[in-house]
Amino acid sequence: MLYGDGVCDDTKALQELLDKRGIVTVDKPGTYMVSKTLIIHSNTRFILAPGATLKAAPYSRCALIENEHFAGGGRDENIEIVGGIWDGSCDDMGLDGEYEAVHRLDEPYSPKLFKGKLVRFAHIDRIILTGLTVKNPVSYGIQIGDVRGFVVRDIFFDYNWHFGTTDGVHINGPARDGVIENLCGTTNDDMVGVTTIDECHAEISRGDIENLYIHNVTAKNGYSGVRLLSAGNCFMRRIVVDGVYGDYRHNAVLVSQHDMTPGEETWFDDITIERIHASKSCTPLGDDCFTYWEKECYRGPIVWFEKGIHVGSAVIRDVVRHEKSTVTCGHLIKLDKDATIERLIVENVYQTNDEGVEAPVWFNEATIGELIERNVMKQSFEQLKN
Repeated sequence: MLYGDGVCDDTKALQELLDKRGIVTVDKPGTYMVSKTLIIHSNTRFILAPGATLKAAPYSRCALIENEHFAGGGRDENIEIVGGIWDGSCDDMGLDGEYEAVHRLDEPYSPKLFKGKLVRFAHIDRIILTGLTVKNPVSYGIQIGDVRGFVVRDIFFDYNWHFGTTDGVHINGPARDGVIENLCGTTNDDMVGVTTIDECHAEISRGDIENLYIHNVTAKNGYSGVRLLSAGNCFMRRIVVDGVYGDYRHNAVLVSQHDMTPGEETWFDDITIERIHASKSCTPLGDDCFTYWEKECYRGPIVWFEKGIHVGSAVIRDVVRHEKSTVTCGHLIKLDKDATIERLIVENVYQTNDEGVEAPVWFNEATIGELIERNVMKQSFEQLKN
């Protein structure tokens, strides 16, 4: 029996529904308490009615849902989840946000170890997540690794910012043939994180990533929009980031290796970053927010190619910033000195500033084999007026 009263434990009844496979529905609004990770099987479509909330029970310290073969030993296929509010209830887990961030690397990843990932899937072919509201995780909202064919669409993030390292959608390689689009709300880390390898607390899998389309990411006072991270002698190629909007404390788009594996190769190729209409946030975080990673965030550029990366071909186009209420040393585009790019096209890049507001446009110290520029603003708006 499903209670949906926010008090009684609904785990057993929900799992019995999921074990039926096929089309599974929770057709009444309510708050359904989950005290143990729900398991979804292959060839299952799980549909939640508007107003239906799956909420982690106090001190449960578990993911809300994962696929049957998440821990390995096989693969799952054809899983779809539609709708629902997925509430990690992070403040009811008896955890301290700063302690969890500082000690996140103390223990390596294990499928049975709670690391705060709210909705997680691995070793899976063809998965669709659409229309979810993801609320208050301890760490990542949605994590998917070792995946072939995936769509994550129409997701709203409702985080209270009491914890850090709280990505929105986090993709671990190997991953291919995916669409991530129409994300809004605000997380307290990357709205979209795509990584061939990962820190030890999060590495459910590692490997190459290719054929990925990321579209329409919007945040207000966001941490960062999209991070592409490749290291560990893996490659990331044929990636399109199309449409990042809003304002961000750190970056709108970051292409990086993040000092993950010094001495190993990082490789990106066929990377397109376009339609970035973003600015630096000047909204301070509240006293109850996790601020451990905020040091010098004002320096972060809007689009950043970080030191140590090796890129074959890249395109940066249609990048616009308007700064209206803050002075920032964060560039619109920054290419670090130790980055290497074989062929780069940069076009239609400009910014405007309100009177008295300064913001640098272009910083390029990368080693670039062939650079093609069209309509690229190099000076600040105030300098051009003078």
